Amino acid sequence: MPYIILGIFVAFLCFLIIRTFLFKPSKISYQKVSHEIDEKRSFESLSNLIQCQTVSYEDTSRISEDAFQSLRNLIFERYPNIIKMSSFSMHEKGMLFKIKGTDDLDPVILMSHYDVVPVTDDWDDDPFSGKISDTHIYGRGALDTKHSLNAILESVEMMLTQGHTFKHDLYLSFGGDEETYGTSQIAIVEHLKKEGVTPYFVLDEGGAIVSDIFPGVKEKTAVIGIAEKGFLNIKLTAKSQGGHASTPPKHTPISILSNAVHKLNRHPFPLKLTKPVRLLFDSVAPYSKSKVIRFLFANIFLFLPLIKQIAKLSGGQFKALFQTSQAFTMMKGSDAINVLPSEASVSINYRMIPGETSNDIITRIKNIVKDDRINISIHEVTEASTISKVDDRYTLVENAIHQTWPDVIVSPYLMIATSDSRRYHQISSHVYKFSPMDVTDDDLAKIHGLNEDISKENVIQGIHFYLNLLSKI
Repeated sequence: MPYIILGIFVAFLCFLIIRTFLFKPSKISYQKVSHEIDEKRSFESLSNLIQCQTVSYEDTSRISEDAFQSLRNLIFERYPNIIKMSSFSMHEKGMLFKIKGTDDLDPVILMSHYDVVPVTDDWDDDPFSGKISDTHIYGRGALDTKHSLNAILESVEMMLTQGHTFKHDLYLSFGGDEETYGTSQIAIVEHLKKEGVTPYFVLDEGGAIVSDIFPGVKEKTAVIGIAEKGFLNIKLTAKSQGGHASTPPKHTPISILSNAVHKLNRHPFPLKLTKPVRLLFDSVAPYSKSKVIRFLFANIFLFLPLIKQIAKLSGGQFKALFQTSQAFTMMKGSDAINVLPSEASVSINYRMIPGETSNDIITRIKNIVKDDRINISIHEVTEASTISKVDDRYTLVENAIHQTWPDVIVSPYLMIATSDSRRYHQISSHVYKFSPMDVTDDDLAKIHGLNEDISKENVIQGIHFYLNLLSKI
């Protein structure tokens, strides 16, 4: 009997080793495809877009409608062939261009947003200067997402100027209130529904080309979002008679809420492996130079509990890929230190992985807290998106990336942040999220941050990407 057990163990170990040996990267090589691009014009176009101060504020009275109209006027002036060849409609602040294709095929939708977040810090230069240096274009929105807007407009205008026709109808959909979770793209999607539009695929901002995405992987990786986490903002509220702090009761609204927070904090959401994350591991892990990492991820069916434990210890983005996150973000009580609050509240932000819903979270909170003195109210909710298909339409985006950046790995992934394209999952099973730029950690820190700029190389490569993509549709 011991020999039988030993034999089974050796056979199983050999099975795992063989799986690890076969778990290796693709040997396919890709040819870079470049185009003749007017670089000076491209830099000037992005600079002009940045100079339009299209800042979105939660307080809508602070928004400059003139700035938004200036950007729209700029597009109409600078892209005459797009204007000539398309039908145009406004949907709240959303701009929608439709260029008719030659065949009766489902349309392709390219997205971006033209609003930006406010500037709150002291920049080195005017954040809306659009300054062009030897290497970069400077200003708010350079990365998020006037770069994509510029690349789409320049590439489409260039192809139309050269007499190119598209087989698919081509929609250019530009939101004007993405940064405040606005309704422009909701209105556009409702319009497309009424028109009976089922997109062939949709491409919006999302992942990018990044480094050091996975242990032991030296190559850069272009990550394409195929799903987004949802988000839920809730408020827990407790009330009492209030009164003077010198004679406090046994329980106050703050102590009641503190107990609830303690309970919730002790019960984090379980870690789960969703399809987008599994596809990410399958695509990237074979490139790891670490034999241990390759062994673990080649046999993830066996080592998933260990990988989850590593994610728990690592925290940050790696853990967030596996888990619905729970963040306590705001508390409010009395306005004076010696006064008991008659009402206190704590706000919680949840980011749901696909497969978990806001109803699941509310039920879970009630079951953990078990306190009728606490009221639970929902303030904002967007459910996790469906998961887009990874098929020949995904391959179109993948190939355009490889033709622009031949040496990068390309992988699906789960977007932790949200984008306007989450609205489109209801009308398409092919919604992809990729921003065509090669970025460092320093670049990513500038998004919504200080001294935002983008390299000239990224500006040109972004246009190459869209030209490579559009040439196939």
